[in-house]
Amino acid sequence: MSLLLYFSKVFLLSGLLYGYYWLVLRNAPFHHYNRAYLLAITLLSFVVPFLSVPEGWNWGSAPQQGKGGIMHVILPGNWEEPVVLTGHRGGPALWMYWEWLAWGLYFAVAAVFLFLLLRSLFYIRRLSSRYPRQQMEGIRFFITDEPGTPFSFFRSIFWNSRLDIDSTNGSQVFRHELYHIRERHTLDILLLQSVRIVCWFNPFFHLIYREIKALHEFLADQHVLAGSDKYEYAELLVWQTIRNGQAPIAHPFFHTHIKRRITMITRFKEKGPGYFSRIMALPLLFILFCAFATGLRKRTSSSSLPAGKAITVVIDAGHGGFDNGAVSKSGIAEKDAVLAIAKKIKQFSADYPVNIIMTRDDDRMPGNKDNIHDGLVYRADLAKENRADLYISLHMNAEGKEAVHGFDIYIARGNSQYKQSAQLGSAMLESLKGSYQTDNMLREREENIYVLRNTAMPSILITCGDLNVDKDWEFFSKPANQDLVAKDILQGIVRYQKEYAGSPSALASPAGTDTVPRVPGKEKKNPEGIEEAEYPGGQEGWLNYLNTNFKYPREAADKNIQGTARVQFKVDEHGMTRDFTLLEDPGSILGTEALRVLKSSGKWLPATLKGHPVASYKIQPIVFKLVP
Repeated sequence: MSLLLYFSKVFLLSGLLYGYYWLVLRNAPFHHYNRAYLLAITLLSFVVPFLSVPEGWNWGSAPQQGKGGIMHVILPGNWEEPVVLTGHRGGPALWMYWEWLAWGLYFAVAAVFLFLLLRSLFYIRRLSSRYPRQQMEGIRFFITDEPGTPFSFFRSIFWNSRLDIDSTNGSQVFRHELYHIRERHTLDILLLQSVRIVCWFNPFFHLIYREIKALHEFLADQHVLAGSDKYEYAELLVWQTIRNGQAPIAHPFFHTHIKRRITMITRFKEKGPGYFSRIMALPLLFILFCAFATGLRKRTSSSSLPAGKAITVVIDAGHGGFDNGAVSKSGIAEKDAVLAIAKKIKQFSADYPVNIIMTRDDDRMPGNKDNIHDGLVYRADLAKENRADLYISLHMNAEGKEAVHGFDIYIARGNSQYKQSAQLGSAMLESLKGSYQTDNMLREREENIYVLRNTAMPSILITCGDLNVDKDWEFFSKPANQDLVAKDILQGIVRYQKEYAGSPSALASPAGTDTVPRVPGKEKKNPEGIEEAEYPGGQEGWLNYLNTNFKYPREAADKNIQGTARVQFKVDEHGMTRDFTLLEDPGSILGTEALRVLKSSGKWLPATLKGHPVASYKIQPIVFKLVP
């Protein structure tokens, strides 16, 4: 869950729950309940977005049984995703990006709220050291001549010397402040002050803070009125209305809310205790929990989908915007070719029980991100936030190998829906192979397929031929064939839903084992049989390292130098990197930067052969792209 989504949920929860308080509970006589309610909704607003319904809960009808389908054998694959690094043509420096400005504003305002809290604490500490203290039944009692007194803070009472404690009024004020101490009202204030510092942008927490302070006064007034004349007490409040501007975290007796306090203590007692209005908060909390608990509709298996029911599928047209992806010798970009097919899938989806969500529908990086890693994160988050049932990513190659062309389908070993992804891939192969050459085996790769590993639903990647193979481009460039491919993909989705969704037997391979069929001895291996070297933290850690440590050289940006640097390096049997070679260099400045960062990447997990560490080679493409 993204930070923006989380705080949006916090905002909505706190707003809805406070709205109920304002409309139904505010100014009602049950102050203890209202205090507990406001504190509870503050905590629930932060907690509920993290909660999920247990997997065993069944909110719908029993799943229908599918028929089960053909499971294809899985081969190791070799699909790569380059890393794109962006710079700016004569634009503002990195710290001027709006994200940095937003964070700067956030911390600046938070610092102001923190300063105000610390100033109040310092003021109280100064008073406690300036005036003599008396111990009174566990209470620290300070007699001062400070404006704004008397007030209480934790187990301390700061008294005003002009108020006689032995008088009737003084006795009432003392009992009032003593009640604040016994009920630990200061803890409420400090909790809400901390919340206001972190979430200063949420107006509902400021309103809750104000209401809590008012409720504290109502409760203390109610306690004092037991055995006292309410009109005399109201007269005491009117007698002086000094505002306490020095220590807002304290509980000054002569405080604001005077009008409401007088209304509360002089109003006639309610005939009914208001049970209905209090109990009705429970259904509201339950409804909001169901709406905001992130895991409520999260599926752990495609078996939760009844066959024949419309399902939601994310179609990801790979790359986009500044990221061209693979480029043919004639200048055709992968991003454009796959977008045409993705649009066809969206166009024809109305004829199928499929709801399509596009990661992009024009030539831009999904989410308008300015680097490829953030674009990948956006794609995965989009699928999760829309609770998609399936995820399909479209790509093309540009290797120019005539012997290898047509459709290939990849799945990710790290995906939480690995078996269901294999089932989806198998159903898709069966659907595609009637239209064009299709590899009869699924391919698997753990690296360079972030979206497949980080989506919580069955996910596959389809490569639609090779841009540099004439036969492939001749087929995939024709609109009629694009229509055919789009319909085949939609039919593959329907086939998966019909054959696998809801079928327990679909989780087993044709051989009756509990695993997906794979080529023996070739799991996660390249054609030489060597298990590939891996960066600590996996592909996500590698992408984070690159995006964090690369700096677009200012000299290159000023000279409008951009392009792709392709670096080959060796990871020896000890995990050390060496033998760095620039296979493709867009310019000495960028090539030097690429070598600098890759050389400082640290120690890797070495490749292995039959369980023994061996040396292996890695190739990393780095795309330097200038943006306005």
